[in-house]
Amino acid sequence: MLFALSTSHEIGLAVMGAIFITFALLSSFVFPRFSPDFPTKKGLRWYLPLAFGFFIAMMASVIVFGREAKAEAVNTGTTTTGTTTTSTTSKYAGGDPAAGKTEFTNAGCSACHTFKPAGSTGTIGPNLDDLPVYAQKAGEPLQDFIGGAIVHPPPAYVPPGFANSMPTNFGTTLTPAQIKDLVAFLTQPSGG
Repeated sequence: MLFALSTSHEIGLAVMGAIFITFALLSSFVFPRFSPDFPTKKGLRWYLPLAFGFFIAMMASVIVFGREAKAEAVNTGTTTTGTTTTSTTSKYAGGDPAAGKTEFTNAGCSACHTFKPAGSTGTIGPNLDDLPVYAQKAGEPLQDFIGGAIVHPPPAYVPPGFANSMPTNFGTTLTPAQIKDLVAFLTQPSGG
């Protein structure tokens, strides 16, 4: 979540956190040095409201500064044709669909997924013929959605009824080129 925050939100959280931690350290180490029986009954009159105030301020800053800013629409070179969305700026762009079909088979994808261009009818995982719909529901460009689902499963959207059984090691066992090829096959299986 921290990466989704704007710089001003990060600074606001950091400043409030530093103030809160400084107060906690002073309460633990400095105040007791001057008054060994800290906080005394007299000291509780100011200490408890101050501690409560710091707590409320920290919670308020988390609520205010911790909000994710709404993403603004940016033209990233995404085009939509019928039900297929492709992004020309995706880090997963540029693969070879024919090589991706081989990777699809070699990685065992057909054992779990239905995907007509591969001739697979697996039912353990979601039907990959519906990837454009899943990407749309996740609010992501198709190539980024597919690449992310391969490298860092589970994806942002998984249709109901499927357990998270996607292997989590494809990001390390497949090369970046192999992942691009898989993405190309899943987005343009005919090579077009």
